[in-house]
Amino acid sequence: MTEESSSLNGLLQLVREMSSGRPSNLRKGDQRDGSVYAPTPQIRTAVQVALITGRPLLLSGPPGCGKSSLASFVARSLGFSYFEFVVTDDSDSQDLLWRVDSIRRLNDAQLSKLTDEETVFTNYLEPGPLWWSLNPETAKRRGSDSEKTRPANPPMHLREYEPSRKGAVLLIDEIDKADSSFCNGLLVPLGSRRFYVPEINDMVENGADQLEESPLIIITTNNERDLPEAFVRRCVVLPILGPDAERLKEIARLHFPVLETDEALMSGVAKLAPRFEADSNEHAHASTAEFLDLVEVLITLDVELDSTEWQLIEKLVVEKSIMRRNSFSQW
Repeated sequence: MTEESSSLNGLLQLVREMSSGRPSNLRKGDQRDGSVYAPTPQIRTAVQVALITGRPLLLSGPPGCGKSSLASFVARSLGFSYFEFVVTDDSDSQDLLWRVDSIRRLNDAQLSKLTDEETVFTNYLEPGPLWWSLNPETAKRRGSDSEKTRPANPPMHLREYEPSRKGAVLLIDEIDKADSSFCNGLLVPLGSRRFYVPEINDMVENGADQLEESPLIIITTNNERDLPEAFVRRCVVLPILGPDAERLKEIARLHFPVLETDEALMSGVAKLAPRFEADSNEHAHASTAEFLDLVEVLITLDVELDSTEWQLIEKLVVEKSIMRRNSFSQW
């Protein structure tokens, strides 16, 4: 068995052993620190296939179903570095690779800070998250070996976390927010795991002989816009389906350990969970994140699920479409 295959097998074993974990702090809002997640067998298999093939893992599904939080959880489980890029409607694929801080360079010029020894252009070259994921050493040097180049600092997307091995997980979040040109601009960099930087006349790529340094790229889409066929073809695709009542209860127990010792609270969660199943007539449109919000309120407030006050709480947390339709009369 080659060293490379042995390394891959080690990563695949770590994926099989991914534990659900416990929250590192109190849950507030959409927690994305990767400390807690309930991976399904389908998710484990999809991550393994992405590692084996070197393809990006494209996760599709409604907002709040746990797509984004998977990336930081996998990074912690594998001991990898973690980077993320949240796509907006004006995002440019170039921002994932590198950008030139022209404003800072102009300010330095106006303040007469550009002396003969400080005119190195690479000082204003800012590596993007894909560069940091592929080759953190050259990203730190901004692609230059000059002693005049100031070292770059990697972005810190996970607080109080130190990776234990080489390698990275890169999250490209909500890629459907951008138009097709964003996806098309990533076809070659994501497919070949390399890209050319003309400012330094060099190619950025990960070490071919070190499999663990090849990043696992996880991409999410809310299906608000169709992605180019050529882009989808280059990905491993996994739809994240809405959880059933049993899985919702499992997720609640992971986020709120008090439920394991308080039978009354767990009974309330058991009554609440079926209302959020995909085929439910009550809250099928709601997300897992909103379900967890209700569980947190249930734990904190002494409110009966059949009370008028609880009906108001559900409207505040879940029935937001009513507000968007301005149907205030239904309140």
